[in-house]
Amino acid sequence: MKKIYIAILSLSLLSACTPVRFSYVGSSSTPTQKVDVFVEENAIKRNYVVVGKGYAQPNWRGEYDQEKILAKAIEKARKNGADAVFFRETWMPASGTTIHTNSRADSSGKSLITQSNSTIGPVSGYFHKEILFLRYN
Repeated sequence: MKKIYIAILSLSLLSACTPVRFSYVGSSSTPTQKVDVFVEENAIKRNYVVVGKGYAQPNWRGEYDQEKILAKAIEKARKNGADAVFFRETWMPASGTTIHTNSRADSSGKSLITQSNSTIGPVSGYFHKEILFLRYN
């Protein structure tokens, strides 16, 4: 029984220590010291150019550790010369549509009355998350 507890404890410790995997695509220049962090585009008051994009991969449980991702992104921005990091989420609707139809048939007197309601909307979607690395103009 002790072996089972040791195995469970070992797995939980390993999962807690899983490193954040983070990939960066972009340019690099002279390292910077101060990095601004933004989550809303309208909060960025200076002109900028996107110099790179970062993508965090979820851990083996499909979860993201946002604080570790933020630390990695700031570290990567400093190393590659970015002045700011912008965490952007965009709702991406899935292709296709769902059609909901409600029909009701009723007879009144001699004629048949049919009423129908249809609504069309996106099937579903997901949030596309990316991290933009910015350099001020």
